[in-house]
Amino acid sequence: MNLVAAVVLAVVFGAVIARQLSGRGPPVWAIFVGGGLLTVATGALSFAGAESAIVTAAPTLVFLFALFAFAAALESAGALDHLARWLIGVARRPTDLPLYLFLGVGLVSAVLVNDALVVIGVPVLVSAAVRLRIPPKPLLLILAFAVTVGSTLTPFGNPQNLLVAVGSGIAVPVATFLRYLALPTALNLLLGGLYLRWSFRRSMPSPGPEYDRVRREAPPFWPPGSWTRRLVDRPVLAIFPATMVVLVGLDVASALTVGPSVPVWEVALAGAAVLLVVSPHRTTILQRTNWTVLLLFAGLFIVVAGAVAGGVISALEAYLPVPGPGHSSAAIAAVVGSSLAGSQLVSNVPWVALQLPLLSGLGYGARTPVIWMALAAGSTLAGNVSFLGAVSNLIVVDASASRGIRLRLAEFARYGLPLTALTVGVLLGCLAVGL
Repeated sequence: MNLVAAVVLAVVFGAVIARQLSGRGPPVWAIFVGGGLLTVATGALSFAGAESAIVTAAPTLVFLFALFAFAAALESAGALDHLARWLIGVARRPTDLPLYLFLGVGLVSAVLVNDALVVIGVPVLVSAAVRLRIPPKPLLLILAFAVTVGSTLTPFGNPQNLLVAVGSGIAVPVATFLRYLALPTALNLLLGGLYLRWSFRRSMPSPGPEYDRVRREAPPFWPPGSWTRRLVDRPVLAIFPATMVVLVGLDVASALTVGPSVPVWEVALAGAAVLLVVSPHRTTILQRTNWTVLLLFAGLFIVVAGAVAGGVISALEAYLPVPGPGHSSAAIAAVVGSSLAGSQLVSNVPWVALQLPLLSGLGYGARTPVIWMALAAGSTLAGNVSFLGAVSNLIVVDASASRGIRLRLAEFARYGLPLTALTVGVLLGCLAVGL
C-alpha cells in the first residue's frame, strides 16, 4: 500500500468530517478540489492518471450538468413555485399539507436531482410559510426529508445513485432501479407522508377563512392562457418532460427487448443542449447552474483514483463487513447498515465513491444488481439520520440560515430518526424478497 496515497485520503476525508461536525471551514467542494490537487502534487496519482479518472467520470459529470441546467431553467420559469402553491390548494385541510408536500416534493425529486431541488425549494417554502402565517421550519424539514426518500427511485434522483448507475456496470440502470426500488419508494413516500402528517399536525395553520383564502389563491395545475407563447419563452416546460420520457422509455425498452442500451447521460445531454440552443434565457440558465457540485465530483474522482492506484482500497477490503457474492441477505443488510453509519461521517456521495471499488473488489458487478441497489438506497436514506448524511441537507441548512432560520440537529433527528427506521425497514424487507 502506498503510504502517501493513504495519508492523502485520510487528510481529505478527515477535513470533510471536521467540516461536517464543526460547521466551519471551507465548503466540501473546495476540500475535494484541494484533495484532488494534493493527490497529483504528492505523486499519489500521476497527471495522466488524474486525466484518466476525469475521462472515466465524464458521463457522471455530463449527466449532472444536464440535470442542473434543467433545474436552473425550471427555477427561472417559476415551475416549482407554481407546484408548491398548487399543492397548498390541493390540501383541503391544513393538517393534510405535510402529506401532500412530502408526496409532491418526493415525486419531483425522483426526476430532478435533489441537490438542485432543495436550492430552489428553500425560498419557495419560506415564501409559502409567510403566506400561510406559520413557522417555516416544519416545511423546510419536510423538504429535506422528501427529497431524500423520493430521490431513491431513479439513477438521476441524486448524485450517489448516479455514481452507482455509472460505476456498477449495470446495463439498464433506469429499469434496474425501478425493478428493485419502485415498491419500497412508493411505500416509503406514503408511510413517510402519513408519519409527517401526524408529527407536524400541530404546526400547520388553523382551519378557517385565512387558510381558505390562501387555498383559493392557489393556481390550477395547468395554468390558463396561451401555452404557445409560454413554451416559446420557457421551452424547458416541454423539453424537460420530453427528455425524461425519452430517457426512461429507451432504457426500459432496452431491458424488455434485451437490445442495445442508449447511455442515459447521452439522452440527458441532448435534451440540455436543445434547451440551451432554443431558450432565450440560456445565459441565466448557465449562470444558475450549480458548478460547485461538478467541481466537488471532479476532485472526488481524482482522490478515489489515487486511493485505488495506491492500493489503499484493496487494503481496506479486509475490513469491509460485507460478505462476497452468494450471501445476498447478509450482504444487503451489511451494505445498508454500513452506509447508514458511514454516510454520517463523510456524507453519502463520498461514501458511495469509496464503496464502489471496494464492492467491485469483492466480486460484485453487473450481475449482482441487488447489492448496488442496497448501496444506492441505503446511502440515500442515510440522509434522514442527520444533517451530516447528505449534501442536500447541508444546502437546506445553509440556505435557511441565510434567511435567519436556524435548523438544529436535534430538531432534525427528532423527526428524521423514526422516519429513517421506517423507510430502511421497508427497504430491507422489499430487497430481501427480491422486489
